[in-house]
Amino acid sequence: MKKFPWKPAAAELPSPEGWTLCLFRYPKGVPAADEDRPLLWKIFEPFLAEILKEYAGFHPHGLIQYNQLNQGDASSIMSANFMAWGIDSGLGYWPEREPPTLWTEEDFTELDIGEMPRPLMHQVFGINKGLPAIQEAFQLLLGLGPMVFTLSEDSVQKVKERATALFGPLIEEPALRMFAYYYPLLCAATFAPENEKKLNEWTCGIHFFLRESPEEKGIFIASRRPLDRVWQAAGAVESEPGVWTWPSEPPGKAETQD
Repeated sequence: MKKFPWKPAAAELPSPEGWTLCLFRYPKGVPAADEDRPLLWKIFEPFLAEILKEYAGFHPHGLIQYNQLNQGDASSIMSANFMAWGIDSGLGYWPEREPPTLWTEEDFTELDIGEMPRPLMHQVFGINKGLPAIQEAFQLLLGLGPMVFTLSEDSVQKVKERATALFGPLIEEPALRMFAYYYPLLCAATFAPENEKKLNEWTCGIHFFLRESPEEKGIFIASRRPLDRVWQAAGAVESEPGVWTWPSEPPGKAETQD
């Protein structure tokens, strides 16, 4: 079995009461190198299986982030599976940020050399053909940067309805209020101490949130439940308090020699 060329680690972040936050850093940021992507799946295939056991009975949902589809062949992979995955389109909303707006003249005139304009919006594509489609999307796209996975006690439709009712009225631009639904996008800044009283509302019933995060250079995770058992069952060991690392070989049975 191929050994890890780098030391995978998931580290807990400062977390508000009732939440566990973690960051799994990619060795060279997002996107991961082509040779590292199969090894990421070796870690997160069992992790996803164990998180589903931890949240048994909860409703899984997978999303693909439009702004991260420009890496590798991510766009063509999604296009090829558009019908099989039951793709729909919504708008991701960052609760701790200002509502999205159209570009202004300053967005272009005040750029530094080589700097790109801010993203106009954070469109998301939902995967609606059940857990097998979500798992397939993860296997094909993980490491390229577009994947989001959530678990909610209520149905996915209920989460969409809550988010749409909460975030939709905050957007003033008519062109950005035309989406069928809105969905919360979360990062470490969402869980800052000054936002603690708003988290129940902002998360719209989501109890587990995982997102490939270019700005955080890996996978950001927020969970209502502790994740120690999940990391351990996925093959990790606690190398120091709050830090989970993997042995020199990915989880799985060792190859036999003839």
